[in-house]
Amino acid sequence: MQILVFVRCLKYNKAQKEVVVMKKDKIREMIKQNKGIITAKELTDNKIDSWYLTNLVRKGELERVVRGVYFDPNFDNYDELYFFQLQNKACIYSYQTALYLHRLTDRLPFDNEVTVKQGYNAWRIKDSVIVHQVKKEWYELGKTEIKTDMGNSVCVYDMERTICDLVRDRKNQDPEIFSKAWNLYIKKDSKDIWKLRKYAQNLGIAKKIEEILEVIVHE
Repeated sequence: MQILVFVRCLKYNKAQKEVVVMKKDKIREMIKQNKGIITAKELTDNKIDSWYLTNLVRKGELERVVRGVYFDPNFDNYDELYFFQLQNKACIYSYQTALYLHRLTDRLPFDNEVTVKQGYNAWRIKDSVIVHQVKKEWYELGKTEIKTDMGNSVCVYDMERTICDLVRDRKNQDPEIFSKAWNLYIKKDSKDIWKLRKYAQNLGIAKKIEEILEVIVHE
């Protein structure tokens, strides 16, 4: 009887080890597909216990970059913009950060800027980014996706919405950056002046936009 119990224990332990190996292999495959990045949510979606991530961190195979987001240091894909948005999906990159992502400035922002809906509780992120709050009806206006320098997709306002935001907040913008952004925008083949005018109408700055366009045309 004791021998039978011992054999059963051996089989059980072997099966358990096979499950652990299989799940670790699955996690490594997910990390490879994500170019070195994995989230706790991805494990939950695949019915894998988050303990595996904790164990890999303990072994030095993964780094915990922010809550629920992990990175394999063997990959050359460390992306703070992407990591932040994985954890804060309600935040849309805007203003100076959007300018940089759209190549409307060559200055890397000292502090990244994001926009959220009015009423959003920003206490968790106010020390890591500059937060702008807008009316709910303006929040989705111009929302799009763009690739970061590391090749990861993040949510950002498009060029036209970004230009409008700068005009709305002109008194707080660096004059040199403001002027250069406009000049670079006008030179882009992908610009959409009609969209710019539509956004300006929605945001109540149509007159200001037309005045700037008139000045640029006559330069």
